[in-house]
Amino acid sequence: MRLAPLFLCLGLVAGCTDFPRIDAVMGTTARNAPYPELLPIDGLLARAGDTRIDAATGPALAGRAAALRRRARGLEPPVLSAADRRRLLGALARHPG
Repeated sequence: MRLAPLFLCLGLVAGCTDFPRIDAVMGTTARNAPYPELLPIDGLLARAGDTRIDAATGPALAGRAAALRRRARGLEPPVLSAADRRRLLGALARHPG
């Protein structure tokens, strides 16, 4: 009961915090962009059945991934420093996907 005034004061002080204006960080392109078109769900669900995954899908995706890896290895200079690369690889090892 004695802490209630303290929590009340902390709550009032937190209410006085200045929050960054989102409008200030938005570019003019985003600000002037039209709202996205809303579509009925029935049409989207009908088109969802058009996707075909067959026996060739896996090897095709694996081939695309290998091509992208080869292309990434060819980039010069390295995008990440050695320290950043170690840090990211360590994070991947801690959080296997």
